[in-house]
Amino acid sequence: MKVLVTGGSGFIGSHIVDRLLNDGHEVTVFDLWESEDGKAHHDNSNYKFVEGSVLDDDLVSENMKGKTHLIHLAAVLGTSETITTYDVEQVALTNVVGTVKMFKHARDNGLKRVCVPTTPDVPWINPYKITKAAVEKFAELFSNDYGIEVVALKLGNIYGARERWLDGPKEAPYNYQKIIPTILMNHLKGESLPVYGNGDQKSEYIYVGDVVESFIRALESEKDLGGEIIHVGRGENSSVNEIIDAVESAWGQEINREYVDMRPGEVHVEIALDPTKLKELLDYELQWDLESGLKETFAYYEEAHEKYASSLV
Repeated sequence: MKVLVTGGSGFIGSHIVDRLLNDGHEVTVFDLWESEDGKAHHDNSNYKFVEGSVLDDDLVSENMKGKTHLIHLAAVLGTSETITTYDVEQVALTNVVGTVKMFKHARDNGLKRVCVPTTPDVPWINPYKITKAAVEKFAELFSNDYGIEVVALKLGNIYGARERWLDGPKEAPYNYQKIIPTILMNHLKGESLPVYGNGDQKSEYIYVGDVVESFIRALESEKDLGGEIIHVGRGENSSVNEIIDAVESAWGQEINREYVDMRPGEVHVEIALDPTKLKELLDYELQWDLESGLKETFAYYEEAHEKYASSLV
């Protein structure tokens, strides 16, 4: 395969790029910046990095030529806490208009398949969630009416090495405020962990290795996946308190918890994903349970904290 990966310098993208290259595929990473993980592939003739925005039609079109598949991960990310600081117009432009442009260029260049991530259905509204709901509809539209096969993978709370933590330095992984890296980094910095509400909110926590495998299978499948929304999960969820307990047990460290008010716009929620289509369409069941995934994750953050400790304030 000849694969274009937008957002290929990010958390999930960098792992997918590693796997594609290890499997012998040609990979072009299209992103606003090149990660250290990407630079490590400079001696691989199958790797190419292009710096640019998904809103740049000419550059996107040029780099779509000759490709067979697209994984479109590029997006403006955020949480409910950042509602008041979002540039909402930029979120909509990048996540919706940019995605539609990618679908259009993929169709015009005859790509076999496009894979995109989406998010679980939740009862709160923020700009990022709105755009991902729109992406699902456009994926269905392009698959049904515009002649390009687009499959959406609905992801839970993904964790693993290279996920960014709050307030890290620019050159280090940083600033998405996901629970597991925040637990680890706050503890390593000697800080308490803010737990929003009572900590009983539940989500599916999926190790990044399972996400990578799901994307690879979605790319390679011979089935017609156009318009499908495939949940990457096992139908089991954990509360924030249970995640902290699991980290304490697997890491052998006691986490200092500080319970605070829920973030603006958020409500108590329980998220679980239906693995039916993952099994039926991709012939896959998740391989990493929480304990094994956490143990794969700890060493990265311990090493990263030691490397960047002087930059963390």
